Amino acid sequence: MQSAQKLDIAVIGAGWYGCHIALELKKEGHRVVIFEKQPDILQGISGTFGIRLHKGPHYPRSKPTREACQEVFEKFCHTYPDLVVTHEHSTYGLGEKDALGYASKVTPEVFHEVCFESPDCRTLDVKQLGFAGLISAYDLNEPSIVVGDRLRSALDKRLHEASVDIRLGCDVTGITQSDSKQQVSVDGVLHTFDLVVNATAYHSLIPPDILTLLPVDIEVTYQACIGLVYEDLTPQDVPFSFIVMDGWFPCIMPAVSTHERPHRDYLIIHGAYTVMGSCDSLPEAEDLLGRLDDSVIGTKVRSHIEHELERFWPGYTGRFAYKGWKGTTLPKLKTRAEFRSSLTFEKDGIIYIFPGKVNNVFNAAQETLTLVDHIAKQRMGDLPLAQNSTSAVHACNGVRYTADGAFSTASQELAEKPGAGEQSTSNLQSLYMMDPGFRMGGKL
Repeated sequence: MQSAQKLDIAVIGAGWYGCHIALELKKEGHRVVIFEKQPDILQGISGTFGIRLHKGPHYPRSKPTREACQEVFEKFCHTYPDLVVTHEHSTYGLGEKDALGYASKVTPEVFHEVCFESPDCRTLDVKQLGFAGLISAYDLNEPSIVVGDRLRSALDKRLHEASVDIRLGCDVTGITQSDSKQQVSVDGVLHTFDLVVNATAYHSLIPPDILTLLPVDIEVTYQACIGLVYEDLTPQDVPFSFIVMDGWFPCIMPAVSTHERPHRDYLIIHGAYTVMGSCDSLPEAEDLLGRLDDSVIGTKVRSHIEHELERFWPGYTGRFAYKGWKGTTLPKLKTRAEFRSSLTFEKDGIIYIFPGKVNNVFNAAQETLTLVDHIAKQRMGDLPLAQNSTSAVHACNGVRYTADGAFSTASQELAEKPGAGEQSTSNLQSLYMMDPGFRMGGKL
């Protein structure tokens, strides 16, 4: 796609989404500046937890999420081969009972069909592999993505080679519109751009009324999340992953942050025990995360995680040694089917990215390019202001979104919310569940 004109575009946020979108905009000839408030790129969830390159089975109840991930899987591998880590095996198991005694949210037949959406899927013999508590298991050859310094170094090199202007340690405090330009306030200094891409992981500079203008009624929760880091005491040259579905189950992924072999570090999360709390606002989630410490994790979380892993993988605790924990905050959409793809939309010259999985940086970038081209053509007078249903870009209450994006293709799933008391990750309050005396906003 070649845009009608070349624009000055600010990208706010240098996570996976911000970096990739900046590279794609630069390919189109736009002049791009990234503003990142941290001293380096990929300091948030992208550089810590954005590990799995999804093929789909992690979201067996959300077909739009699976399709969005599958659509760009090969493209991701082709574009970033140096950042993709092949596994010896990538096991997806269907658990009999989760940590709270619930059966899996999907039937064995449905999970089998979902796994075999990947042509290279193969059925595993659960007993032969030494696993327990599983109805069935499959190997999907699903890789992971490097994190930490190795990821930062690789993307920093790409950004510099593409001549993307990266400005670190710059806090964007506001955006105002003047005619058709955007005035971006950075540490008290105004910078003028044609367009802005807000890639802050939906953390900042979000208009308070924006959700009421969207074409679909969506609800957002902010979660304080942690992951436990373990060292494999008998590491292999090629790492593995082990994921139990679908409910409050454990997940083990390699955390590859260097070129050293064998790979030793693994990040472990759990459906019931690593989302510490679901909050109505980001400050609440940040406050909760800031009150966690080694003592809390050690006494309230770690034993649950290790018990759960030993339940499905007898002998796990003898092979792995605990090293520590990592924490972050992230926004999550409240949907019954656990929709986890990205959302991209534009209002008043600002393109907002609600992040999904790492795969979805390609979906978000393509939608961003479509919106940028559309805006450029409108400003040149090549497009009418009114849009019809056959247009590549639709409009609702001044918000524009693409015809092939999630607002158009997954509106029904986005609109369906979990019921009161329904088992949903968007409602998790793990710390309260483990410690009923814990009170949000109170002491740990």
